[in-house]
Amino acid sequence: MPTHIPIDSYTNAPYEVVPKATIHPSVELHDHAHDTTHYLLPTVFSVEKGTEFVVRYPGPGVFYFTDGEMKYEDVQNPRFHNTVKAGSVLHVDEGSVLRWHCNTDAGCKGFLAFYVPVSVKSTEEFLVTE
Repeated sequence: MPTHIPIDSYTNAPYEVVPKATIHPSVELHDHAHDTTHYLLPTVFSVEKGTEFVVRYPGPGVFYFTDGEMKYEDVQNPRFHNTVKAGSVLHVDEGSVLRWHCNTDAGCKGFLAFYVPVSVKSTEEFLVTE
């Protein structure tokens, strides 16, 4: 059954996961059956200009970018670079490791949903510390 997420859930109480990059934990829903091994983890994000971070994805997922432009590099294949803009949809495979960089004056925003093991409680756990 779909759940309505009121606007206050993704505009209030952002949580900074790395400097200048926030997620909105009120949107990260954890309502799943007790006998399941995976669930769908949705997240709303915003990233300020100049922010760079590396992420390892524990499951497959999809991004939708609503504002700005972000560049990403496949860390496992450093010659692969790409840019996504507002309106872009990006599928990411399980195990991918991407370096993200936002260089848009107004920043970058969007939302994502990943199919992750129940042991993963937040997209914050995707971050790789270098």
